[in-house]
Amino acid sequence: MSRKVINPDGLVDAPAIGYNHGIVEDGTLYTSGQVGWDEHFEVAGEDIKSQTRKAFDNVETLLAAVDATLDDVTKVTAHIVDPPANREGFFEIWNEVYTDQPYPCLTILGPHKLAQEDFLVELEVEAPVEK
Repeated sequence: MSRKVINPDGLVDAPAIGYNHGIVEDGTLYTSGQVGWDEHFEVAGEDIKSQTRKAFDNVETLLAAVDATLDDVTKVTAHIVDPPANREGFFEIWNEVYTDQPYPCLTILGPHKLAQEDFLVELEVEAPVEK
C-alpha cells in the first residue's frame, strides 16, 4: 500500500499546521475539507456564494495536482452552516460547477459551526485518479 501526499501551491501550508490537503491511496484521491479561504488564510467573503466558489477553486487546485478535474469527482460532502439559510446560495454555485450528468454523489451536513467562526461551507471530495 502506497500513499501519495498532495499539498499543491496555492493552498494554505497544511503540513505546517498538522495535516495534508489530500492523499491518493489505491487509485482514489481523498481530500481534507476545503473552505473559502486563500493561501494567506483570507476568507473570500462573508456570504455562502463567495465561500463556496472559493472552496471549489481550492478543490480544483487539489485535483489539478493529480491531473484530475471537477468532472472526475465521484463524492462530495458539503458541511454548510445553517443549511436552510445557505442552501440556495450553495446550490447556485453547485449548478455552475456541475452543469451536466453524471453529477457526483452529494451529502449535505449542517454543523452548528465550522473550525472558524466566519466559515460557512467546507467541502470534502473523493475522486478516482491514475495510480
